[in-house]
Amino acid sequence: MNQRDDEPVISEETGVDELHNRMATNVLLETLAIDDDTAAENGETAYPQRKSNGQVDGAACSQSLDVRKGCASKVCLNIGILGHVDCGKTTLARVISSTASTAAFDKHAKAQNLRANTIDLGFSSLDVDGYTVALIDCPGHASLIGAVLSASSVFDMAIVVVDAQKGVQPQTAEHLLLVSILCPQHVIIVLNKIDLVSNEELESIRKRMRKVLKYFGIPSQSPIVPVSLVGSKASESAKALIETLRCNLYEPKRISSGRFVMSVDHCFPIKGKGTVMTGTVVDGCCSVGMEVVIPSLKEKRKVKGMQRWKEDIKCASMGERVGVLFQDIPTKDIDRTVIFQPAALDAVQVALASITLISQFKCELSDRSKIHVSIGFETVMTTCQFLVEDDEEEFEQLSSLDERVTAVLIKLDHPIYAREGSFYMAAKLDMQGKGCRFAFYGNILRVLSSGGEVCRFRRKHRSGCVARIEGDRTSVICTSLFRKESDVDAFLSMVVKLSTGERGTIEGPFGKSGKIRVRVPQGLSDDTVAAITAGEKVTVELWMKKYLNNGKLISYLP
Repeated sequence: MNQRDDEPVISEETGVDELHNRMATNVLLETLAIDDDTAAENGETAYPQRKSNGQVDGAACSQSLDVRKGCASKVCLNIGILGHVDCGKTTLARVISSTASTAAFDKHAKAQNLRANTIDLGFSSLDVDGYTVALIDCPGHASLIGAVLSASSVFDMAIVVVDAQKGVQPQTAEHLLLVSILCPQHVIIVLNKIDLVSNEELESIRKRMRKVLKYFGIPSQSPIVPVSLVGSKASESAKALIETLRCNLYEPKRISSGRFVMSVDHCFPIKGKGTVMTGTVVDGCCSVGMEVVIPSLKEKRKVKGMQRWKEDIKCASMGERVGVLFQDIPTKDIDRTVIFQPAALDAVQVALASITLISQFKCELSDRSKIHVSIGFETVMTTCQFLVEDDEEEFEQLSSLDERVTAVLIKLDHPIYAREGSFYMAAKLDMQGKGCRFAFYGNILRVLSSGGEVCRFRRKHRSGCVARIEGDRTSVICTSLFRKESDVDAFLSMVVKLSTGERGTIEGPFGKSGKIRVRVPQGLSDDTVAAITAGEKVTVELWMKKYLNNGKLISYLP
């Protein structure tokens, strides 16, 4: 994650001149397959969708294109376009798209004296073999990673664009890490600007790219497409990219609750008609006339009309990108949000969630640390308490994040709308300097009204010494387990263990100096008696769980 911005990255055997000659689609496809030798070197198999003669295996690439039941007539695939700033993401979207939609192709960035870099999410589409492919052009600036996180919640596939001159840059690495979590089996790498690099540089970048993919847990045989998106080779490059998409299309498995939910990315008025919210249906179906909740307004509205890629429709289903028309609503305070059928989502501010650590994250996070949590299209500052499941009913609360963690209690600064099962990503978006900002991710397990429903405790430990034996060897007097002013009554009957192995219980105080009497029901062994009599140190150990819900102390033996 700390790679230099100007350090090139990946390559293989094919030179620049040869790639220019191979821009004919069918021939170029042969270069996308990982060869047998490289596959063996990486302990993997050659790309299964290519024949040895370089022709596309139609049977392997074909998808069942049954007419969609319900609303949609085509399979919808949402593809994020990612990469470092100025690597050519927007140019790529422009050359392969057939329909432009919200904020497509840098419309917001082309003001006077403003460099044409993407500062918003841009949407466009193309149709490929019965699929509607929605392209989500994501900004490459490090400061805009929040927008990328929002968009990533709807990714079915990712295209990561790499500048062939500069290789893997900081945001390239961050985006590769993100897609390795969200869609590792469905990643296409585009090496852009190959007309600007030498034969040797291109060889280096392709070879190293395979290794980088493997490092991030993305199959190293994933397609790598070398292109030049401007000039005389742009048209051939576009054909090659579309053909690569065609051979990597798949039908996402979408599991619906049956209730409509839509992640909204833009909201704008249309004079004389009303207000349009554009976004992606992430659950259920929506139809004209349906009543939906707009939480930012704290009210319900009926859907007046809908469009899908500039075509009027009556209903939209899960996975589709649509524009939904409402009666005039104020847009000033509405940014990225969610709309949904009544009762489809809950207002969530506290939740118990699963957790998977991201190994590249190196910062320390202590208990109650503040971190950004992204759920759907919303990112909220969140307080985290890291937990280890002790049994089915209770959790140990850790003092800091470490590899023992099995769950996390999250408390958002303000409520957002989500539900059990919702995916989240936690990141230190305010982190300065180099390094991975993504910390951990998981799914919401339980929506809570407060943290009190989760039984949590902290482990406590005290250690004292045996001072002398009493009577018939079934009790001992101990020192240093408590201070003089301690209320020993709170610890009566707690279980302790001697360093020599005997178990006992705290019977009560002995005098007023902090000493206590420990009853040893089974009696002390001869060896223990001999050790104490000889003045050897025999310790008394007390382990406790302090429950955070009620402050109760319970002893236990590890």
